[in-house]
Amino acid sequence: MKARTKKTLLVFHRWTGISAGLIIVLVGVTGSILVFEDELDVALNPDLYSAEIKGDRLPLDEIVSQTVQAHPGWQPAFVSRMDDAPGRTLTVTLRDADGNERQVFVDPFTAEIVGERSSLSSMALIRRLHGDLTLGAVGENALGLLSILLMVMFTVGLALWWPRKARVPEALSVRWDGGSNRVIRDLHNTGGVYMFVFLFLSAVTVPPIVWKLTAPQVGPPASTAAPQVGTPAAAAAPRSAPANAGPPMPAQAGGPPPSIPWQVAADAALEAVPDSWLGFILRPAGPQPFYLIRVFPPGENAVAAQSTVFVNRYTGGIIRISAPAAPTWMSLLSADFAASLHSGAVAGLPGRLVMFVAGLFFPALFATGFLLWWRRRKGR
Repeated sequence: MKARTKKTLLVFHRWTGISAGLIIVLVGVTGSILVFEDELDVALNPDLYSAEIKGDRLPLDEIVSQTVQAHPGWQPAFVSRMDDAPGRTLTVTLRDADGNERQVFVDPFTAEIVGERSSLSSMALIRRLHGDLTLGAVGENALGLLSILLMVMFTVGLALWWPRKARVPEALSVRWDGGSNRVIRDLHNTGGVYMFVFLFLSAVTVPPIVWKLTAPQVGPPASTAAPQVGTPAAAAAPRSAPANAGPPMPAQAGGPPPSIPWQVAADAALEAVPDSWLGFILRPAGPQPFYLIRVFPPGENAVAAQSTVFVNRYTGGIIRISAPAAPTWMSLLSADFAASLHSGAVAGLPGRLVMFVAGLFFPALFATGFLLWWRRRKGR
């Protein structure tokens, strides 16, 4: 590499790391925490996630209805369950007119509220810091652009490190007897090289998560609409609600028909994906004509194992099922698969541990790089 080219790349690598360093550190540390978000949340808040087993679980609509009655002015956004442990509570997430969120933890056997917390809880704040820097869409877009910059910076760093063949063993080790500056430089270089694949992976998976849509783009069906292509007529016919499912969502004048109950939509998804348990169900507040439902195999709650089912919110028919499949290069464009790679969940516990360590390397590389720049500046 020519000296001028190397100097230009070094300046780019150095100042990109310094200028975006604090954000990189924040995203790295919060990402490491979120790799084990569920385990940490349960350990810190055991009472919120535990319920005494008392007979059969109540229908979702009864649970949602009682939760909303206890919180006037709030509307249900989605219902989730952390895992399929028999005594696990349900989390009903409510939103008010201003978009504020509140998590309500409900006993699924009695519909009793066992606890609640606002969107400003410590774990929710960590999630928002990592996902959008608490800036909403602006922060998401900023992190998407930053991830592209990081991919370039990592590649430039690898090019700057790349040694001649005879010096590879030396370049892959730390000389502890070479003085403090040499030790810091070796730690920075070898750390970046050994973790390059995982650091690059953590960056390349961000754009699909931030910018790709996973919802099907279909319009609400008219009451006399024919079944969709590939959908049996029986599946497209409106499903009747069970006696204890609660009242359906009222229809607006001149608008679409009323939504089917939450439990009916959940049953449709569980019937479409046998031998699974319900982990997440969302009914959009807007005109989107579907429930978005995520189900998992027994004992699993990783993104890599989930099936996403879109259920017609007016008829109960299945619109689409996104089931786990062998990954391809096109899988990287899927937000769910990218998220599974981003957290390491695609490889189970070993993958999560690796991505946990990779997140901690962001502050380590920033600290060693900043020290090298600061000492060089003081020496001048």
